[in-house]
Amino acid sequence: MNQRARVLMVTALAVSTPMIEGAGVSAARTRHDAANPFTSRLREHLEGRSGNITAAAYDINTRRTYLYRPGVREETASIVKADILATLLHEKQHHGGLSSAEIGIAQGMIEASDNGDATALWNEEGGGPAVAAFDARVGMTETTPNLAWGLTTTTPRDQLKLLRLIMLPNRVLLTSSRVFEYELMRNVISSERWGVSGGVPFGAVVALKNGWLPFGAGWHVNSIGRITGFGRRYLLAVMTDSDPTEGYGIDTIEHISAAVWHALKLQTLDRFIPPKHPRPRPRGGR
Repeated sequence: MNQRARVLMVTALAVSTPMIEGAGVSAARTRHDAANPFTSRLREHLEGRSGNITAAAYDINTRRTYLYRPGVREETASIVKADILATLLHEKQHHGGLSSAEIGIAQGMIEASDNGDATALWNEEGGGPAVAAFDARVGMTETTPNLAWGLTTTTPRDQLKLLRLIMLPNRVLLTSSRVFEYELMRNVISSERWGVSGGVPFGAVVALKNGWLPFGAGWHVNSIGRITGFGRRYLLAVMTDSDPTEGYGIDTIEHISAAVWHALKLQTLDRFIPPKHPRPRPRGGR
C-alpha cells in the first residue's frame, strides 16, 4: 500500500463524532427570481451558447441557494460516482469503515474517474436500489438511479444536497467519511480538473467531480464541487446536454464557474458570516 493510500485509510477508519449543522440537511433559502444575481450573471455569460444548461449554487457564508432553470433533469455521467461513494461510506461507517481494497478502488473511481472501479463499488453496495435508498434518506427526490449507473438522472438542486452531505457537518455522514470523500475530490488528476474550477484563481481550493458522455443528441458534460478561498465558500453544480463537443460543454461550464465566482463576491465579501462549526482540516468520466 502506498503512502497516499495509507493516509486515506487512516482518514476513513478514524473514529469521529457526527457534527450537526442546524437540523442536518435542511432546505436552504432559495432564490430564482428576476433579481437573483446568480441567474442574471449566468444569462449574461451564456448569451449565444447552445445546449441545454441548468445549474445551482449554495453560498455557505450566507446559506442561500441559487438556481438556474431548476427542475431540469440530466443524465449524470460520472458525477454519480460521488453518490456511489457516499452510499458506500454510509453503509460502512458503523461497521469498521472501508477495507484497504475498497479505499484503493474508491481512490481510482474519484481521482481518476475509473469506470471499472465505479462498477465494482456500485455492485458491492447493492447497485441502483442501494443508491436510491440512500438518496431517499437524504432528500434527493429528483435523482433516479439507472441500471447503467452513468445514465442516472438528477438535477443540480439534488447535487447540492449531495455536496452538502459530503462537505458540511450533518447527521448522515460521519466527519471521517466526509473528509475521506472530500480529500479524493480535492485530489482529482490534473487532466480532469476542469469545470467548476474554471475562473477560480490560484490559491483557492477546489474539490470536484466531473462527468462527460456522448449520448442522444450530443454530449452531456457536468461538473460539481466545493470552492473555498478569498472570502468565498460555496458549492456549485452545473449540468449540460446537447453540446456539439465535449470541449464546448466544458467551456460552457467554465463560463458559468467564472460568473459565479464573481457574482458571489458581490454578496459575501462585505458581509461575511463566520461558519457555525469549523470545517475539518484536510488530513495529511467519463
